[in-house]
Parts: sequence; C-alpha cells; structure tokens
Amino acid sequence: MDWTTEGLKAEIDYRQASLHQDAAHHRVSMQSRPARPSWWRRLGHRPGPDLPGNVNGHRDAG
Repeated sequence: MDWTTEGLKAEIDYRQASLHQDAAHHRVSMQSRPARPSWWRRLGHRPGPDLPGNVNGHRDAG
C-alpha cells in the first residue's frame, strides 16, 4: 500500500482527533468520580487481620 502525502495527512489528522477526543473524555471521567485516597494513606489505614487475642489482650510480637 502506497501512502500519498494527502493520505498520510488525513491519517495523522484522524489519529490526532481521536487522541484529543479520548483525552477530553478521560479528563471528564476523572473529574466526575470521587477522590481516591493516596496509596500511602490506603496502606497505613487498611484493616488488620482478624486474629484471636491472647490471654492478656495483646498479640505476640513474632
């Protein structure tokens, strides 16, 4: 398949328009969803394991 200059320009324009449309859709979807806490906050505030407590109410260190 031989590409002419007009064909290349049309293909580039088509792809750029598609990328711009996709970027605009992504921006709108990111703004409309609720804010998610950072990975650091999620790591530090996740629930711990459900382990039965020892006799004195403390878990073993190891």
